[in-house]
Amino acid sequence: MIEEIIFILGSIAILLGAIYDLIAAIGLLRFPDFYMRSHAATVGTIGGAALPVFGAGLVALVYHPLGEQRFFMAGIAFTVGALILLIAPTGSHSLVSAVYFGKVGKKPKLVVDQLEEDLPKRSDVAELVREHEEVPGEEEEPKFSFRRVER
Repeated sequence: MIEEIIFILGSIAILLGAIYDLIAAIGLLRFPDFYMRSHAATVGTIGGAALPVFGAGLVALVYHPLGEQRFFMAGIAFTVGALILLIAPTGSHSLVSAVYFGKVGKKPKLVVDQLEEDLPKRSDVAELVREHEEVPGEEEEPKFSFRRVER
């Protein structure tokens, strides 16, 4: 009885993952700018990839024709699902932050932009560059050198 319930839950998770993928694909086509599209892509990754992997792990756990390998396959599926849940949002956030702070493309229309406070001003960047420029004639001796080894 419990095995049938676990199998049904796994199948439902796989089906929900397909629905998440469909919603994410529609969002990628319909959303107007990069930031909203990246949100749709992340929803598709988390819901459309992690959920079916967890579902496949549940199905594998109770699928007896696999023998003892079913525990191994379920463990791998749960591990991959956990990794997707950790890596996908982090990667998406890093990509969107790099685009925003790098001022690549159009800036989205925002009512309140709290991230703009974190953007460095042009004068601050120029001052940092001047601080780290090397003064001519005060170059350090190289700590290592390359030499050709003949064989």
